[in-house]
Amino acid sequence: MRRGSAKLCPLCDEVKPLGSFHDRKLSTGIGRYCLDCKASARSAVVPARRQVRPVRPPSLLSKSDINKSLSFSEDPVKYARGTAKSLEMVAYLESITYKLSEGQLATYRAARAKYDAAMAVREAPSQPRGDIAQALSQALANRHALRIRYKGAWRTIDPYVVDEKYCVAFCHLVADIRTFRTDRIEMAEQVGPFIPNSSLEQEAKKRITQAPSYRPTYRRRR
Repeated sequence: MRRGSAKLCPLCDEVKPLGSFHDRKLSTGIGRYCLDCKASARSAVVPARRQVRPVRPPSLLSKSDINKSLSFSEDPVKYARGTAKSLEMVAYLESITYKLSEGQLATYRAARAKYDAAMAVREAPSQPRGDIAQALSQALANRHALRIRYKGAWRTIDPYVVDEKYCVAFCHLVADIRTFRTDRIEMAEQVGPFIPNSSLEQEAKKRITQAPSYRPTYRRRR
């Protein structure tokens, strides 16, 4: 059957020729449901002989439901922000799990496990600011790598420059130099020594002077 000469009926879930959807009452001449499903609906006994409007079985997901489910499953950590909108989204997806097929349900459950793990990290208590500052300065002095929780996510870094506002370090997660705001570091713990790289250290010193609103902590000589 050539493309465009057939259509899927959402009620009986069968692909039928376009002639099976013929409806003179519509301007397009093609209805949404096949003639067999419409005939079954008309034969149903209803009060006042009113025509029954075909209803999609509850087991079928709408296009909006499918888009939301796909978006969540592709990057569940993105929704682990604790905002009202993200919480509402997850609650809605949980309410339509009965509509999912076995494969869709398995995909959703795997994504939900990642979401729950990310939320657990976000909701964990933070260290006092003084302890974090001390951990950063000690790691810099001892050339120790740090495991930090930054904006709700864990990562391992090798610090090269640290001051009151910023920490410039080699981030193992992205395998590159990154600038971190110290006030956004929620937890920090030393994980062991690392071998310094002179080129990375030079790049780190350059990056900190380019940080937004950076002001040197030293005073110029008069």
